[in-house]
Amino acid sequence: MLPAPPVTVAALDAADADDGRVELLDGLCVLRPWPTPLRTRVTQRLAERLATAAPSGAHVYPHGVSVQVSARTLLAPDIVVGPAPGRAAPPASGGQPAAASHSPAPVSSAPAATTSRVGELPFLVVEVADENTRRYDRTLKLDVYRERGVPSCWLVDPDPAAATAVVEVYDLHDGAYVRTARVVGSETLTVTRPFPVTVVPADLIDPPE
Repeated sequence: MLPAPPVTVAALDAADADDGRVELLDGLCVLRPWPTPLRTRVTQRLAERLATAAPSGAHVYPHGVSVQVSARTLLAPDIVVGPAPGRAAPPASGGQPAAASHSPAPVSSAPAATTSRVGELPFLVVEVADENTRRYDRTLKLDVYRERGVPSCWLVDPDPAAATAVVEVYDLHDGAYVRTARVVGSETLTVTRPFPVTVVPADLIDPPE
């Protein structure tokens, strides 16, 4: 049973309702649907690509890890890239995250990293869309990430009919997200933030042998 709104993160923890699908937006509970097989496959392949490229100071957290934004807001991106457990410094290589000069309010009630939650500011969050989550990802969640000061957010939109995907990159500049890249299909995405990595959207759907 989920607590009655407005819900705090502490109340959610007390109810033992943190299963990776439950999110809080200003005290309102949102129960996301189970990911589709396509969304799961795309998420896993992209997480593997990011983990391969990540320097020692960064860590790609497994699916189901939540990001605590405030005492009443808790979001679960499909992929979270943040400080390696026990380390709060940004990655040693690649571009400096834009949030280095941004000072969001600290989340005192959350630890730096646990098996199910990241309290430190992530370097990057990724949302992989399906027909049930696309609008939610692009509006409410993107706005919360912006307010929190997350330096980069990727929106990935798989298209199973065309066997391809779209990847959009949003970077934080002067408190607003600016789309800095959009690639489709076999086009190549190369970024330096939070660290250098190259991704081909089509490979997330049907990677070459």
